[in-house]
Amino acid sequence: MPFVEYKLYENIFIETNLQSADYDAVILILYPEELNVPLPRHIGSFVDGIGKLDKHIHKSATVWQCDYVSGGRIILAPTGKITPYHDARVVKEAAYKGMTRALDAGAKRPLLVVQNVVDFPDGQLVAILGALEALYVPLQMRERDSTRNFSRIGLHAEEKRTENFEKIVRNAIALERARVLARDIGGGDPERMSPIKIAEHLKSTFSGYSNIEVRIVEDEDIINKDYPLLSAVSRAASHIDRHKPRVVEIEYKPSDPARISETLLLVGKGVTYDTGGADIKISGKMAGMARDKCGAAAAAGFLKACSILKPPHLKVVAALCLCRNSIGEDSYVSDELLLSKSGKTVRVTNTDAEGRFAMADALYKFAETAAQELNPHLYTIATLTGHARACYGNYVAAMDNHSARATNHSTRLQFSGTRVSEPIEVSYVRPEDLAVNVGKCKGDDLLQVDMEKTFRHHQLAAGFLIKVSGLEDKNVKYTHLDIAGAAGSPPCEPTAVPILSLCHLHKVLL
Repeated sequence: MPFVEYKLYENIFIETNLQSADYDAVILILYPEELNVPLPRHIGSFVDGIGKLDKHIHKSATVWQCDYVSGGRIILAPTGKITPYHDARVVKEAAYKGMTRALDAGAKRPLLVVQNVVDFPDGQLVAILGALEALYVPLQMRERDSTRNFSRIGLHAEEKRTENFEKIVRNAIALERARVLARDIGGGDPERMSPIKIAEHLKSTFSGYSNIEVRIVEDEDIINKDYPLLSAVSRAASHIDRHKPRVVEIEYKPSDPARISETLLLVGKGVTYDTGGADIKISGKMAGMARDKCGAAAAAGFLKACSILKPPHLKVVAALCLCRNSIGEDSYVSDELLLSKSGKTVRVTNTDAEGRFAMADALYKFAETAAQELNPHLYTIATLTGHARACYGNYVAAMDNHSARATNHSTRLQFSGTRVSEPIEVSYVRPEDLAVNVGKCKGDDLLQVDMEKTFRHHQLAAGFLIKVSGLEDKNVKYTHLDIAGAAGSPPCEPTAVPILSLCHLHKVLL
């Protein structure tokens, strides 16, 4: 069954009474005493007493009988110690663990206390998102079993309704609906979310939205002509009908085009399964490669957020480059010399570096048309290199070209990510990251990747994309986001990064 979408006053409610009979448990995020976060007056003395009885309440989520709250039970979800080095993730993780513990206790109608904490300006939004994330059920589970894990969710900020808190709740609902779409696509197995199935899913998802247009490129001749590098990656898979590639363009336009002040052009890597191709992945490294489409999934999720929140100042176009890097008698192989859409020749050196090929021609197309747009900014979003994960662990690696760096774009995106619990690290693209991609043989404009280099791989991948798309010589803002470490690997669910950061920075929120 499709996800039962969250809707305010249908299955999510703003509640002012902690003793309401509409709920069967209350979840309280427990902050360290030194932050001086006041407890709700109904339960302050009770929590203080429990704290004296068992200091463990500050270490893990616990359930207590309490006659002063809905359902007669309270889940205390501690943040643990918070230092100056911590960010909003401590709030998200506490809310997530609190909701998980409530579900484990059998709660179906939990009420989350969402306090305003000075140290975390967006803490209320982050707390709600953390709790909703705990409720996520993967698409293929929902299709097998329609049982819902909740019937009603309550959110309590204070004992009176405020317009500001309702705005926060509406933002959270829209963002979580966007993240559900991204998780469904990113976490779907290679058959359930093949290129064709993703295209169908997106067509269905956005039907009925007047501010969204979905265009699907499926003609093989057009893909071969306009996206030749993607076509090469997909060559072995294209012999199987259900694995044929697709390029899906999703466009958001506000109701009044005269108010547009910025245009975002997103390219998402959507490799639905990456075997490595002829340079096959070995030693168990192929498992989890269905997540290689999380960049495209995040781009689609960002468009979903825009379709709901309707930012009046943005125009957004995303190109989802959907293909499968399969093994077969028609696989593309190292040593081939391919002609990209930009007219540059590229020597194949490692078929497992397919992500940059999948996105290159779509990025070139956007680079060429950007001059026709108002204040354009280009993005590529991709699970592109293991090097990004090796450098930054579970964080996004953000890289600006010269034009975007002049506006401190990645630094501002990093700030937004810190506010909404999506940590981002900023890397610089240096001259050598471009130069290393220059071809070595006669007639070779570019190398796919220099296999002799053992360092700066996530930066030189950005350098390749800048060169192959022609952005090196254009004054167009471009940011590459390598989410290889941040996208989420099995058994964890996809994280749907960087949807929250993009929405925060580009003022998509209400």
